Amino acid sequence: MIVAGFDLATTTGCAVFDGDSLVRCSAFRSEGDNDAEIFHGFRAWFRGLLNHYGVEYVAIEQPLISSGGPTMFRTLLRLYGLRAIALQSAQGMSIPVLEVNQGTWRKKFTGNGRATKDDTLALVREKYDDSVKSFDAAEAVGVAFYLKTKLATNRVSETSEVGDAA
Repeated sequence: MIVAGFDLATTTGCAVFDGDSLVRCSAFRSEGDNDAEIFHGFRAWFRGLLNHYGVEYVAIEQPLISSGGPTMFRTLLRLYGLRAIALQSAQGMSIPVLEVNQGTWRKKFTGNGRATKDDTLALVREKYDDSVKSFDAAEAVGVAFYLKTKLATNRVSETSEVGDAA
């Protein structure tokens, strides 16, 4: 089974597993001077990646909700735009999507729902690929790992999961 996990952000982490083998672990940043150009590039990359690897299931980290000024609001708009594109693209390709809370996947992957980005990167380097340097890519591995465990236990029945950071 081929699964992909994504940590959607300005720089998006991506991990693809074919069974237990990590076949891709990378980060992607869409080029562009405005949201439309960035969204267009992201959509082409995202759909191309799903096609290239024959991805059967996708998991994305739920966007965090944060308050802040105009800069934070602009970032949130872009983040939710990337989420919408990921959901629409996967749906259009008949690929189920699971959204997972950051604390939920971190607890399953690292054993600690409050693990840091450094903890996640260290675990990915130890278990899968010691050359990984991107926090975004490492976090995507954790998201994909979570999806793999849910599928292995036949516990994926919804398109969204909400969890706390316990």
